[in-house]
Amino acid sequence: MGGWAEDGKTYYIGQSFRGVNGILPIIDVTDPYNAKWLLWTFTSDGRPHDLSTNQDGTRMYSGQPGNFGVAPTNSSFGPDGLVILDMSDIQFRLPNPQIRIVSRLFWNDQGQAEQMLPFFSHGRSYLISTDESGGQAGVGGLAAACARGASPYGYSNVIDITDETKPRIVSKIMLEVHDPKNCTKFLAEPPEAGGGPLDYSTERCALDRPMNPIMAACGSRGTGTRVYDIRDPLHPQEIAYWKGPAPRSAFLPGSGSWSPGVDRTVEKQAGLARFVKVPAADGKGQELNLWIVGDAGGFQVLRFTDGYLQTQRGKAIVAEAVAE
Repeated sequence: MGGWAEDGKTYYIGQSFRGVNGILPIIDVTDPYNAKWLLWTFTSDGRPHDLSTNQDGTRMYSGQPGNFGVAPTNSSFGPDGLVILDMSDIQFRLPNPQIRIVSRLFWNDQGQAEQMLPFFSHGRSYLISTDESGGQAGVGGLAAACARGASPYGYSNVIDITDETKPRIVSKIMLEVHDPKNCTKFLAEPPEAGGGPLDYSTERCALDRPMNPIMAACGSRGTGTRVYDIRDPLHPQEIAYWKGPAPRSAFLPGSGSWSPGVDRTVEKQAGLARFVKVPAADGKGQELNLWIVGDAGGFQVLRFTDGYLQTQRGKAIVAEAVAE
């Protein structure tokens, strides 16, 4: 994982060792033909799985991965959640630059925090988080997650960061599979033939626009691609979905989901989606398509059967593929 500062002059490489004393490689590409780099060692929180920055590059929103009950010194884990970092020294290319913690916001009902996606809505600043594994990846597995009231699989938080020193969760983007009250229903679910248990975690989201967005599209490890109306960030609502054909046992050696002898019953669609405006099918104006990538179906183009401009609250809209 990794991410660019918004001005495109600094690239931050996510860590392979994400525990305490993990190293963040930072690449200065102000001159792309003479790139410079430095290493920052984390002695505390802020170790990113995935990351984003604010517009001026002075803040990093770090998704720090962790799982319930796992020691924070473990090579891949720490407290799970958001760490906001002051990157001013890096952004302004100061000598002996330091990275400082602005604030922390952790949760223990999920696992492996990943994306922190910034957006602005009605004068306030927000992030959408994702978690890669949910409570079932913590100590004791799925049964222990259910017993402590955790979500079985990773979902998205909407986090208000208008006051960066006091980030707070204002809503949760959850499907029924993420709801803790349904956790025990998965205890008897059989694993995929030849593989492990199914994972319904939300991994990456994308917005139709960063300022006052209407929709967020979130790819997952097992629930396909889900689209949410987020005009009111405090009350997000699912309005569309797409679940591509399951790869089953098809020979797909280039796929991250393929393994010999495994029968895959869902398609993993965990990559970043992208909203794209195209000419409308009836030749009148434009409509909004959604580009995604699936582990089995590859590149897929989706459209909204009832139209982008008709996405009203409470109205179910199903996305369908129109090209591959």
